[in-house]
Amino acid sequence: MSFSAQAQSFSGNANGSNGHANLEQSLNVTCDVTFDGTVTSSTTVAISSPDIAPGDFSCIFVVPQGTWSAATVPGDATKVDITMGANTIANDPCYGTVRGDWNNSTKVLTITNKTLPPIDPAGDICTIHDAQISIPNLDLS
Repeated sequence: MSFSAQAQSFSGNANGSNGHANLEQSLNVTCDVTFDGTVTSSTTVAISSPDIAPGDFSCIFVVPQGTWSAATVPGDATKVDITMGANTIANDPCYGTVRGDWNNSTKVLTITNKTLPPIDPAGDICTIHDAQISIPNLDLS
């Protein structure tokens, strides 16, 4: 018997996505996160208009960095790879791809204890301690 990874597929869109992220680099802050997005292929979502807003006052200095996107994880409809970045309060931007847990029933992406590498190799990593983003119009099957 042979087993092969089943292709996972996005449908819908990521418009109206919102939630929070607890981030740490030099300072631990909780920020509000919003974005829209378009399914550009069955395996990719292009995220547009990402915004990081104050949850904590210090988030006023945290801004999105780079081009954001999401991708399916072959063979696993409960995981999503999201490429994202932030320029932090320390002005030491981080950018990379992290794997999050996707709940297709609640339409929530959860990212727990993942790190984004610094853009400057001498910089500090950014840790996403906890992020929960509602993406109400996206399906993954």
